Amino acid sequence: MSEILKTNKYVLTVFVLTIVIAGMTFGNLPGPATPTTVQTIDGITYDFNDYKSINHEQLALFNYLNTIVSSDYQGYGEWDGWYAEHYHGLHHYVLAFMDYAVSSLFETTPGYRTDYYREFAYDLIKKMNTTEEEWGNSSIEWKEWTHPEYNYVDYYHPNDPDDPDAIYTGGWRGPANIMWTGHFALMESLYERNFNTGEFKDEINWFVNDWNNSLLTDGHGNPKDGGIWGTGLIPCEPYIVFSQCNSIPIVTTELYDSLYGTQYIEGGMWDYGLNFINTIMQDRYDLFMDGYYVDRPTSSYYDTDRLPQEIPGPAISLYADDGRCKVSSYNNGWALAFLQHIQPEETLHDYPIFLEHFMKDISGDMAYMMDTYNNPDGFGTYDILGTMFTMHLANQMGDYVTRNRLVNFLYSSFNKVWSEDGRELHYDTMDLEPFLQPVMAFGSIWAHAPVTIMDLADARHAGFWEFPYISEADDSKIWVYQAQWDPEKEGFILNIQVDQPATLVFSNFESSPTAYANGVAIGELLQLDSGHQLSLEEGSYLLVIK
Repeated sequence: MSEILKTNKYVLTVFVLTIVIAGMTFGNLPGPATPTTVQTIDGITYDFNDYKSINHEQLALFNYLNTIVSSDYQGYGEWDGWYAEHYHGLHHYVLAFMDYAVSSLFETTPGYRTDYYREFAYDLIKKMNTTEEEWGNSSIEWKEWTHPEYNYVDYYHPNDPDDPDAIYTGGWRGPANIMWTGHFALMESLYERNFNTGEFKDEINWFVNDWNNSLLTDGHGNPKDGGIWGTGLIPCEPYIVFSQCNSIPIVTTELYDSLYGTQYIEGGMWDYGLNFINTIMQDRYDLFMDGYYVDRPTSSYYDTDRLPQEIPGPAISLYADDGRCKVSSYNNGWALAFLQHIQPEETLHDYPIFLEHFMKDISGDMAYMMDTYNNPDGFGTYDILGTMFTMHLANQMGDYVTRNRLVNFLYSSFNKVWSEDGRELHYDTMDLEPFLQPVMAFGSIWAHAPVTIMDLADARHAGFWEFPYISEADDSKIWVYQAQWDPEKEGFILNIQVDQPATLVFSNFESSPTAYANGVAIGELLQLDSGHQLSLEEGSYLLVIK
């Protein structure tokens, strides 16, 4: 990060003072509250409070993100508005976690599936997959993998190309790059979960099979406990394994099984690795350590002071001289959230312990997550990351008090900036760190969405793709807060604000449906070749369509 984020007490003091001053001086343009009501139609009661909803600001944040992601604004290998010129190793993380955040938004209104949402998710995947051959130094491949600072090009395991038994594990898409392959495959899997196109199924299958081979064999086709690296886990950078990075392909495998009826999880693909994470890769409080070396690193990127005396062994803390392992709040906040689906009891047990040792109180309604309890007086990049990940975890745990305290600390120092037309919103982070601007946008969505990674790890239920849904709309003229088919009551719930006269087209209605407002029929939808059209004038609507 920039100089302002150097790790010291002074930065934290300035940051807290900024929050206090900001809270007194900044005026924010409020969005309209999402209305809810109860309607009875033909003796059936529809309570809009019973259905998930997204709010006005979250939609405006998404509209802002669309301006830096959509191919309508820039090419896949272009980064206008990302302010990431100096952060060559972070682009792919921002793309991935942005995808997870907006997938939560998509699932909140599952009956609203126009190209506006689908193309955003598609363009994220394409930006994630930019190659050096096509985009040169603007590609994710170069920024994350072949950049001279990393130089992850050709390597073997063991890390000795002269060893006749060494396995070649090199390459951007190779088995030792789970920090890219895991995220990329999960982005593709969520796309298929959300939009059911089939386009990425074969590629996802290739990754899952490659991981399965790495985890269950010696790389030469022979079964081996712990797989190629002896841990049941896959390295992020050659050669270090992380619990948080492996949580991503674990969720991907769970979702793949759920989508396509395979049994990789049931077959034990991740059993050895989960046991290794939960027993060997633990700190003094039985929380996750941040990194375990399975071989000598192939790059000079990592501080040699982090290397254990014997390899394999845990990464060493830079803030203690007793050889204790490296720990971080971002590691635990991330891993506890993404591993909860496969081992819920572990997250439930560890969550309060995690808060006890990593959370630092600022005031009654503000707190942040220390990067590491080994350096309690520092403050910098990883304290912000740890706070961001823990906001999502707290939201997932239903611990809204903690989530709100973290949100208050992290967001109160930034002014909200609305576009002139009122359609887009972002947080002004320019005085602290411009690179945080898109991160703060999707981070807010992620921390408040009623859908979490726990929900997204499962495929949609049988029959979902036959339900009525909005397939086309004048997206730039509307705000869709609630949109879903209720299969039990056989009605479509639509909570919408219309800025200008707009039309919506519904697919999968067998006959022309009627729209109801306040329990009263207001008109039948117009039948078209592409579906049934609803036309709305400017205003706010709570509609049941059946």
